[in-house]
Amino acid sequence: MSKLFTAWNLLVICFLSASLAFAELPSQYQRVLIAKKGSHGSVAQAGLNSVSKSPDQPTTVNQASDDSNNAKAENDTVILPERGEFNLLTRDPLDMLKLDNIKPLYTSPALQGEGVWESSGSPRDARGKPLVYKTFYRPSVDFPNAVVYMMVVDMSMASMRYYVGSQEPAASKGNSEVEPDIRSKIMAVTNAMWMQRHSKGAGAIFRGKIMYPMINGAATLIVYKDGSVDIREWTPDIPLELVQDARQLRHLIVKDGMVVQSVLRKGKIEDSEIGLGFLLGGGGKDLDGKHAWFVAHRSAFGIRKDGNLVFAIGHHIGSKDLARALVLAGCERGLHGDANPDNIVANLYIRDVFGNMVRKAKLSPEQANYTLNRYDDSYSKDFFAFFLREPSHASNSALTRNASPTVKTKQ
Repeated sequence: MSKLFTAWNLLVICFLSASLAFAELPSQYQRVLIAKKGSHGSVAQAGLNSVSKSPDQPTTVNQASDDSNNAKAENDTVILPERGEFNLLTRDPLDMLKLDNIKPLYTSPALQGEGVWESSGSPRDARGKPLVYKTFYRPSVDFPNAVVYMMVVDMSMASMRYYVGSQEPAASKGNSEVEPDIRSKIMAVTNAMWMQRHSKGAGAIFRGKIMYPMINGAATLIVYKDGSVDIREWTPDIPLELVQDARQLRHLIVKDGMVVQSVLRKGKIEDSEIGLGFLLGGGGKDLDGKHAWFVAHRSAFGIRKDGNLVFAIGHHIGSKDLARALVLAGCERGLHGDANPDNIVANLYIRDVFGNMVRKAKLSPEQANYTLNRYDDSYSKDFFAFFLREPSHASNSALTRNASPTVKTKQ
């Protein structure tokens, strides 16, 4: 009896010790799981080099350096489940998209919630399912004050449309405001790319019509007629009859899950940074007081392996550091959006269960308040709008909870 009592005490002590150790795990080791159709999406690591040719030379060469391998090791995030219950959107139990939380680069000062995907204050459908997940992150080694705010849009529940700015050359051929009959289904609106006069002839397609000629090799955000989206270098092989909307800008900033470090222009390898930072209100100076020509307020789009779209707003940041944040969010490819503090916008439309709008919310707290009403009417610059899909097209999955998830780690 004495031996049995001793063994029981040891078992209780082991259990309590394990519980206390697990309770001390930091929040960045939690994750959100969303079941999806399509292939698995793993979080690729930033810091790997990619040399990309300019639009007229679309092929690329990728290489990884020793520094890249070190960066990958530093950025690996150990994945453990959140304690207690956590949300699982069940669509296809055989294939699940993992929104892995991102381990912060900086721990002092620590920012609560950094790198943690969450859905508070996000648009939801009538059943309360989140349509958007958000986080923020400081990705820059050189500029610790650079912050990126990101959102992942669940494209199985959303559709996307491109709108042509009222002051753009192609305004007479397209819409510059959201159509009245679908305005009640808006869930988010973001800026698009630069104005056409700054885009060096970048192409555009609006509802299947070519607004500006498409440039082979240019980075392109594509919305297909079946509702899916993609980001890739444009080629003549892309069937125009399948394209609903498309907009181009310069080169990819993320390719093959890596940050594009250099571009090949006219036979010369050049830095891939997209400039104008000093002119666009980004401060233009680094910590030593020297001019940093690439620091700016920027936006970018990324596409994950699972087909979900990521939109990011970065403040006081270069395009490569912004691309690094997209990679850490699981993006395979990405392109630059608009820039300038007044032009980077992500408005979220919060509705009640009956579809009535309750309020609008900003993705970035640094976004100007007046921009919340920017897209109530026509607007001078291009933008993208996201809409709740009709029930017949959206996933029929239900929100379930799993109180005893399997503990997994990323090796």
